[in-house]
Amino acid sequence: MLFSLSHGMHVVQDSAPLQPIAADSTRSRGATAVEAAQTEAGVIPIDAVVDETRGTTRGLALERAMRSATAPGAFRYLFRNAAGIPTGPQALAALDALADSMATEAPGPSESALPPILTYFGQFIDHDITANTDREVVGLSEIAGDIHPMDRGTVEAGLGNLRDGSLGLDSLYGDKPGQGPFATKLARLMRHPTLTDKMRLGMTADSGGGRPPLPADPAADLLRMGFLLDRGEITEAELNALDPALRANFVDSVGPIRTRAIIGDGRNDENLLVAQLHVAFLRLHNCFVDVLGDFDAARQATRFHYQWLVLHQYLPAICAGNVLDEVLATGAPLYAEFHDANRPADPDQLPMPLEFSVAGFRFGHSMVRGAYDHNRFFGTAVAGSTQLTPFATFQQLFEFTGNGRMPSPLTADPKTALPGNWVIEWERFVHAESPAHSARKIDTHLAPPLADLLNEPANPAVMKRLAQRNLRRGYRLNLPSAQAMAEAINATGLYRPIPILTPEQVREGREFLQAPGLDAATPAWFYVLREAELTGGNHLGPLGSHLVANTLVGLVVHDASSYWNARIGGHRWSPSLFRPAEPIDSLKAMLRFVGLLV
Repeated sequence: MLFSLSHGMHVVQDSAPLQPIAADSTRSRGATAVEAAQTEAGVIPIDAVVDETRGTTRGLALERAMRSATAPGAFRYLFRNAAGIPTGPQALAALDALADSMATEAPGPSESALPPILTYFGQFIDHDITANTDREVVGLSEIAGDIHPMDRGTVEAGLGNLRDGSLGLDSLYGDKPGQGPFATKLARLMRHPTLTDKMRLGMTADSGGGRPPLPADPAADLLRMGFLLDRGEITEAELNALDPALRANFVDSVGPIRTRAIIGDGRNDENLLVAQLHVAFLRLHNCFVDVLGDFDAARQATRFHYQWLVLHQYLPAICAGNVLDEVLATGAPLYAEFHDANRPADPDQLPMPLEFSVAGFRFGHSMVRGAYDHNRFFGTAVAGSTQLTPFATFQQLFEFTGNGRMPSPLTADPKTALPGNWVIEWERFVHAESPAHSARKIDTHLAPPLADLLNEPANPAVMKRLAQRNLRRGYRLNLPSAQAMAEAINATGLYRPIPILTPEQVREGREFLQAPGLDAATPAWFYVLREAELTGGNHLGPLGSHLVANTLVGLVVHDASSYWNARIGGHRWSPSLFRPAEPIDSLKAMLRFVGLLV
């Protein structure tokens, strides 16, 4: 779905029919364009990445031909018949006590061998493939007060995935078919008005104190509502005429939310680090346009590289190697069985395991730091720069976003754009060479700011407390216990047996888990963190690795349009086949390619 805002609210509020606009057939390119693209990208023209009046009109249609409307994706249980965790008042009280114990700093060093960029790349992936499991769905997933587990059939019938489940970068492009007129207009505005093959970026505001040298151009922010309002491309009257539920995402009591990012998924502007990563992927698309010549070929190349990076950089970093090797070698048979049992009517939509979305893939919350060496202004100074603070706090990284309203008094227009001195310096995020330049260990302790989340509603209060929210959500949605999941995987005979933690290993000082039996039938999210903690915290343990690797590999394998199923010269597509001299085969290589890293 297009334009998920505020953790799953989407723009589709009306059903007015869309009128297809034929694309210029002479410019259409498919997989052959990727095979032919063996040239180097040149310098990105400034008018190709920011909305300036200069630039040459290329005579392309504003939109590609629209396909028929599609329904939301499906959440399903990977282990529908596996036993859940204990229930009742004692169990619920123990879950809250467990959340309290997780909101404390871990004893001893907490730095991992993982670079911080992986924390936010994981968040970027999550926003691309899932939406709707982290917010209150009336009568289904409320987590405040005296709650009880829902019937699994009721959950599956009532909880839809607002994404189609594929690693297709809908969060980047935001142009899914079957949308109302306003959503369609936003998708059009995300494209450059003259160089229509390119995605639009925003320019940073003058901070009065300079900005980091990369990128060399000012296109370092997301496209925002204030810019479009100032240009008359969206009017205040147009916003006020929207359905009230939709209007609330763009207009508040003061007026239009000028900082609102116009991107495929508003969650990618909830903190500055994932927002800057979104900028990097927009620039990647635009660089591929320079190489390949048109939108469709550039999008395909962007998607292929993104999918490859997920499977061949991200997963090897965060999964146990022996598990990932098995999953990749066999094509994720656990997900294959799940897919066959929940085969969608539309092959473009892929079912999403609830155990992955609600538990397994939330391990990244443990990797979040309370502060970062963000850049030369909000971090370690370099020659010729002025250090304003020795680090960027987690709270600041939420403030300098659309939701946070860009509060800096130094900003020329504080209600429109990111101040230039807040542009990220990726060099500080792609290594894990020092405590300041590493993610936190994957363990059962969360950074203190996650106990009082910024930009979250105060009512219900549980929404501001991440650990309590995650544990109660898993309880409410009736997830199987971690031990039951491991036993179910072992019963398939697909992989070498998964060792299961003993109750003593689960507890380790949390004795309140024993009475309700949560040490023997444990919430999956906590268990995944605990088994990672016992391995040293630098990667997931066996169960967590299976949940994450089987899902992400399975999504790529079962997507007919993915790189996995593309062949060039009889070989599966890879970055080395696309760009042999300097393949884009890591996040560092991608950042260098788009001009954000030396």
